[in-house]
Amino acid sequence: MEIIKNISPRRRVANQVDGVDLTEFNTAFPNGQARHDERPSLLDVEPLSPTFLYSNRVIAFDSGSSMTHAYDVLRNHLLNDQAGAGTRVISVSAPSTGCGTTVTAANLAISLARVPGSTVLLVDANSRDPGAGRIFGLPQEPSFYDPIRGWLTTTDIRGIRVHLLRAAWGSGRIPLPADLERMVAQIEAARQLLKPTAILFDLPPTLNSDEVIPFFDMSDTAVIVLAVGKSKLTELEICRSYLGAEKRTQVVLNKMRRHGL
Repeated sequence: MEIIKNISPRRRVANQVDGVDLTEFNTAFPNGQARHDERPSLLDVEPLSPTFLYSNRVIAFDSGSSMTHAYDVLRNHLLNDQAGAGTRVISVSAPSTGCGTTVTAANLAISLARVPGSTVLLVDANSRDPGAGRIFGLPQEPSFYDPIRGWLTTTDIRGIRVHLLRAAWGSGRIPLPADLERMVAQIEAARQLLKPTAILFDLPPTLNSDEVIPFFDMSDTAVIVLAVGKSKLTELEICRSYLGAEKRTQVVLNKMRRHGL
């Protein structure tokens, strides 16, 4: 594991999306909070099935599991590396497909949500193959859509809650610049609404697409997931070139036999 100090400034988000000024959101929800009688259905809680999560290797809600300990160690590394207060923004990606990016992001999000006083926002930003909703057992197409707040669901597993924001442009296609701009604005809207202590981006493979770049720019830390028998050191070095020398980076070796992943 390696952690590199990051001093890159955060990317500014768009002020207007689909003709709707984000200041309208601030007016409707002062201090990022909706009035109780105006809360939209996107904040309804969606209970998750432990059995289904186990079947998809999402186990971080089970504090007694030895595999959960590995994600807690990763969580603690990331939290201890944080300089100063504020929202922790973490990108999770891999050099190529099949390394376990979504499983890592989901488990890390749940592990972070177990920290007392935390509020976690997990963003499925993989438009080519969105998987966070799928491994949580949620419907393929979200039941609620808002051009400003996006597809936002509050999930609950044994009292542990993670807010999931799914890609604004739908699945199975390459996002256009307007799609990326809309997603960035939806992240900001969710941030104002939820006031999260941590935001995680579940990203597509770094070497297969270029839409990871704006999300890396918004992050203070990048988690790069490598898979035993699949990933190469040269691929890791290329990923680091995308990040820049000053981005804090945590490398995770996944699919090791001792962890059963």
